[in-house]
Amino acid sequence: KQYVELIHVPPITKTNKGLVTEIENKVDEILSTKVIDPEADTTDLENQIDKLVYTLYDLTPEEIAIVEGNV
Repeated sequence: KQYVELIHVPPITKTNKGLVTEIENKVDEILSTKVIDPEADTTDLENQIDKLVYTLYDLTPEEIAIVEGNV
């Protein structure tokens, strides 16, 4: 809990609303897929969400490498 509280969550603005909606839609798609087939491979959707979140947080390639553990 204490670490989650330290994460800055960007406010939803006119500028990023489309991006946030796209993330929400992909999360909904994963949840719907898992209801039908709990073993379904949602890796592609998860990777798409990751990229959208990186964009939302305006991460640099170096920061993305750190998040993904490639450093």
